[in-house]
Amino acid sequence: MNQSNKSYFKVGVFVLASFFTLILFLIFFTAGSFFQRSIRLETYFDESVQGLDIGSPVKHRGVKVGTVQEITFVQNEYTADLKTDDSLRYGRYVLIKMSVPDFVKGVYGNDLKKTVERMIASGLRVRLASQGLTGTAYLEVDYLNPEKNPPLAIDWEPKTIYIPSAPSTISRFTASVDKFFDNLEKADVDKILLHVNQLVQSLNQAVGEANLGALARESTSLVSELRKTNSELKNLLASPETQNAPKKFDQTITQLQSTMKRLDTILASNQGDISTAVENLRIASEDLKEVTSNAKKYPSQFLFGEAPNKSKLWK
Repeated sequence: MNQSNKSYFKVGVFVLASFFTLILFLIFFTAGSFFQRSIRLETYFDESVQGLDIGSPVKHRGVKVGTVQEITFVQNEYTADLKTDDSLRYGRYVLIKMSVPDFVKGVYGNDLKKTVERMIASGLRVRLASQGLTGTAYLEVDYLNPEKNPPLAIDWEPKTIYIPSAPSTISRFTASVDKFFDNLEKADVDKILLHVNQLVQSLNQAVGEANLGALARESTSLVSELRKTNSELKNLLASPETQNAPKKFDQTITQLQSTMKRLDTILASNQGDISTAVENLRIASEDLKEVTSNAKKYPSQFLFGEAPNKSKLWK
């Protein structure tokens, strides 16, 4: 082998080695995603999906769980399943297909479908969200109130696992604004302004009939009387008699306490005599009661002395 052939051989070996190294590198870094099982999901939107593109992230509470694989219309995917009337109603829905690896970890096939149905009944929904001021949209998978976010009505069998959508925040805000202006247009603005003018006229008439000048004069007079009363009260409180009243009151209380102490001393020192007097009064009361009773029974005895002896005939 000459020198030229040897050079070509070395170049060929280097190229082959580099190629196999690149292959091994790709296999090493993509083996996880290559062998990872991905679940296909789909949803439908009855609103604009501006800002959402293929490859946009699918997030669950801010955590990326998958990507958007396809964006189309329902009428392009389910043409044979839609009838004439349904095509006009459902054909405008936007169909979005998603790829979510291990949507429910360790659950596949029919078990996965039943699990997702239970999650949907609990409020699992997909809605369009926006990343800040950039305008880039993504899909947010989260649990919402199922009563306030009912699933869209569909008339076909989805080819993959179906998760209902919910209106985005922007669409809700736009709908609220539209509803407000619709109600405003229905309102009779001219009639409302007429009622307001009538109300203003009524208020002006009421103010005119109220005679505010007389009320102001009476209020001024009342304020003057209150000031005068306040001045007199201050003079009364500042007088020497009023200032000395608390001292006199204290002296009176002191004398009353001294008198009560003296009365307690007298009662304590003469308690025996008082008890004897009370006992004598009780005996005298009993005697008087007995005399009164005898006077009722024998009035002659009370007036003339002892009662006469009974006749022997009545023995």
